[in-house]
Amino acid sequence: MRDRIKKVIRQVLQLENVEDTASQATCLEWDSLRHLDIVLELELEFDVSFEPEEMAKMTSVEAIEQVIKTKLQ
Repeated sequence: MRDRIKKVIRQVLQLENVEDTASQATCLEWDSLRHLDIVLELELEFDVSFEPEEMAKMTSVEAIEQVIKTKLQ
């Protein structure tokens, strides 16, 4: 799952590599507009729909993984 998340982030932000520790705080390209693009692509990738409060929590690879795990249970 983490690899799929990192692949989406890598594609949206047009990066060569995304670390497990990547977050909005550590990645300059991850601004608020790109955040929405990441969320939309994750919805397609995992066939889920996120609520606004979930989107607000999704500020790092780890946080995204936790939200998606909760969704898929």
